Amino acid sequence: MSLTDDPTIERTTDLDINVDDLWALISTATGWTSWLVDEADVDIAPGAVGSAVEDGLVRQVRIDSVTEGRRIAFSWWNRDDPSSASYVQLDIVELPDDHSQLHISEQFRGSSATTCMSSGTAVSWDVRLVSLWLLIAQSAVMA
Repeated sequence: MSLTDDPTIERTTDLDINVDDLWALISTATGWTSWLVDEADVDIAPGAVGSAVEDGLVRQVRIDSVTEGRRIAFSWWNRDDPSSASYVQLDIVELPDDHSQLHISEQFRGSSATTCMSSGTAVSWDVRLVSLWLLIAQSAVMA
């Protein structure tokens, strides 16, 4: 199975936040813990390795690439099951009126692709996006 044949979940959302503020939410461990995962211990830099915890699941994380201000690409997998690896890309697009768009893509690899796709992963991304929207809305109210 080639990488392009692997199952992929994609989400795109327009946000009432500028690209610099959105970048801070996707390019730091602190930003990740505000919407993406419960805990993050990783430096968001190419080649960095760390961990993230979500709903009690500990994942190993490897930052594959960073395009400053625009893209983070990383691989993550269940610490106890390296075959569960998936490749995630977070892309920012600048929109008019100081807004931004976040495009999320998670591509599943190898033999665990079918299992991962059927395990509620798509719903997990929906929940993460709702968390991001609420965070942004709360920040706007607090400003």
